[in-house]
Parts: sequence; C-alpha cells; structure tokens
Amino acid sequence: MDDGQWQHAARSREHAQRSQRDFLTANGVPLVVGVYLSTFTDVPATPVCGQVTLGLLWGLLQCGLLVATAWRYETRSTRECDPYEESLLSRRPATATTFDAFSVDSPSAVRR
Repeated sequence: MDDGQWQHAARSREHAQRSQRDFLTANGVPLVVGVYLSTFTDVPATPVCGQVTLGLLWGLLQCGLLVATAWRYETRSTRECDPYEESLLSRRPATATTFDAFSVDSPSAVRR
C-alpha cells in the first residue's frame, strides 16, 4: 500500500470509530436517563394523555431513537466504508479457501 492508501485507511478507521461513538452516545444517554428515572416509581407512572404514561412514552421514543440511529449508522457505514473495502478486495489476489475443496460443484467433491 502506498502513502495515499494508508491515509485513506486511517480516515476510514476514524470515520468508523466516530460513527460507533455517536451511535453509542445517542442511545446510551437516553438509556441511562430512562433507567435512572425508572427508579422513582412516581415518574414513569405520571399520566401524559389518558392511559399513556411517561414511562410508556419514554420507552416508545427510545425504541424509535434506536431504529433511527441504527438506520443512520448503517447508511453512513455503507457510504463511507464499503467503497474502501471493495477497493482493497479488488487488489487482493484471489486465493482458494478451505471450503472450495468441499464445494458441490467441485470435481473432487466426494459423492455419496
């Protein structure tokens, strides 16, 4: 690998680490706050609208946040890391794996 590829690899690694840190922060902080607030029995039982309580609303918002951040993490990962990974794989020489010898299409495969 030349110097440009090493720099690109370092930037890609930094992007991946930042994405992971953002994902954990965005989901960890509300989880910790929710667990802390749930220790007080009056707070989650506070009615918001009819049968909907603050605890139920907080749980639904936390699930929505998890889905949204997971989608964002996957989109960002696909956009930033996959092109680099594909460029590395295209430069790597093709080698046979141990599973190729046992492939059904292989002429040396044992038939029973």
